[in-house]
Amino acid sequence: MKFISLLLLLFLFACSDQALLKEATKSKDLTPYSKFIEKVKAETGTSAERKARFFTFMNKEIPAYWIGTKWDYNGITRIPQTKAIACGYFVTTVLEDFGITLKRIYLAQQASSVMINELCEKTSVKHFASLAKVESYLAARSEEEVYIVGLDFHTGFIIRDNGTNYFFHSNYINKEGVIKEELAESKAFASSESFMIGSLSANSKLFD
Repeated sequence: MKFISLLLLLFLFACSDQALLKEATKSKDLTPYSKFIEKVKAETGTSAERKARFFTFMNKEIPAYWIGTKWDYNGITRIPQTKAIACGYFVTTVLEDFGITLKRIYLAQQASSVMINELCEKTSVKHFASLAKVESYLAARSEEEVYIVGLDFHTGFIIRDNGTNYFFHSNYINKEGVIKEELAESKAFASSESFMIGSLSANSKLFD
């Protein structure tokens, strides 16, 4: 029995963050999404506390609900694991669900540059021509930060956690849908020739 338990532990440690989050999505322990969002929106705190809460929301809680939700070009679902969601709608929907005031439908239908300029801290908005330059820029930023990134034909979040950069997005490749993957391993990210990035975390107005 000890040997079997050890094997199980080794298996769990070997599982990717993505796989663990997929299992969490299916867990009966998750609060129904509508109740979870209602609770989050009712929470109060200082700007710094809300900023920290936003990071946890984006890095752990939202992935647990949304990973595995299918992608579709016309997808507009507001409920994870039902129907499908396009990349732009994914970005605006989860931000609105945190309680950030925005034009969810309008921004979802615009070029990602419009979303970035509208929602991110102005001086943090940067343009890059390669993944290597994006990663070099991120390496000099805070350890716990959330960004919106615009690619040639795609958009999503970059989440920087403990020195690792994750791409959290509704993946159009093979219509995979919502996924949180390491930035360096993302085929969607690597297929782009231009990158526009802006920090949500640095925009204190979002958390006032």
